[in-house]
Amino acid sequence: MSSKGASVSWKELLPETVSKLEGDNAELEAKWMIEEVSGITEQSDYREKAKPAQLDRLNRLIERRLAGEPLQYVLGRWQFRELDLFVDRRVLIPRPETEVMVGYVIEECKSKKAQFGVETVLNVADLGCGSGAIGLSIAREVEGVSVWCSDISEDAISVTRANLAGLGMAGQKVSITQGFWFDALPEELLGKLDVIVSNPPYIGDDEELPPEVRDWEPSSSLRAGPLGTEDLSFLLKNSIKWLASEGTLFLEMSPKQSGEIVQEALDLGYKGVQLRLDLTERERVLVARKPL
Repeated sequence: MSSKGASVSWKELLPETVSKLEGDNAELEAKWMIEEVSGITEQSDYREKAKPAQLDRLNRLIERRLAGEPLQYVLGRWQFRELDLFVDRRVLIPRPETEVMVGYVIEECKSKKAQFGVETVLNVADLGCGSGAIGLSIAREVEGVSVWCSDISEDAISVTRANLAGLGMAGQKVSITQGFWFDALPEELLGKLDVIVSNPPYIGDDEELPPEVRDWEPSSSLRAGPLGTEDLSFLLKNSIKWLASEGTLFLEMSPKQSGEIVQEALDLGYKGVQLRLDLTERERVLVARKPL
């Protein structure tokens, strides 16, 4: 990067940064890096001069990106629906597919509120919460919910707690617990959860992944076992006893797993089983209800 130090403006640094980055999104990534380092948000502010410390940090971000580190980790944060989430290598990068699933969950929560009455507090569990993207979004966007975020990973729990701290008053609706799936929940919630939602690991141990995913994101959050459906099956089998009457389960999965998981849900006695589409119109989300 330029050695002109404090005498160079962000406007001058932008094309220089773009030229160093690789890929089709180089210009957008360069803008995001500059805005992260400088704190500027308006195009007119690009006329400001870069401070030496800011320039040093920008150089470090560029080096990390060129080493293959995902942009989200390089920036240390990522937008997810209405949240500006802190993310690092301890958790999966929140993805647009999951944003779509959260939209379905929020629709369901609002429908249940209309059905049960606005004073009713819905019990919601986000299992395998990672960064907290799902559970915290529900707490932010739905009135009258009690949200439980759980994960087996102590690192993930730490990231969720950091993101909870930025949630403001809505954070009072959220409880964070560590443990293996349902083991993390208090027993008094058994049979009382109105909604269970999870984006569990659903990739098989031998499946190929892009290097940016394979080399950087936590494998334990991606790979479920030899089949790839192990965690999905576990959640299907165990959610039914934790759900309240007519409670709803949402699971994100690979579209190629959808037929198998739907059949498993039907075999277990779930009702209203359906698949919802992601942004590319692939069958990404299972929705299943506990019978009366």
